[in-house]
Amino acid sequence: MKNFEISKLSNSEYDYLIIATTYISPISTLESLQNEFKHITGKLIFDLTLINGTSSNRYISAVIENGIVNRSSFSLVKKVDLAVQHDSMNFFANHVEVVENGTIPKALKALLAAGKII
Repeated sequence: MKNFEISKLSNSEYDYLIIATTYISPISTLESLQNEFKHITGKLIFDLTLINGTSSNRYISAVIENGIVNRSSFSLVKKVDLAVQHDSMNFFANHVEVVENGTIPKALKALLAAGKII
């Protein structure tokens, strides 16, 4: 099983949303991620909610150039647009089993499973 899901975004400053689906960050397994993005250039945003909860390091952005993530481009994202929030919350609401396996508190799991934007 992959430790991430990829969603193509529209109406966002980011091109792709990468959602962590396990306690292992997709950032720590970049080679696996890059295999999914051969020849792609754009902006990525990582949703690490299942790992970090709603803390300040929940969202991280990066640039991918021709299928390779530019490691020096990683940065924390303090505020995300509605497209990212919507896709993220839809994913969690439709994949309750993934949410249940997260390392986050039960109250947060319940909110995510209910599709609440946090």
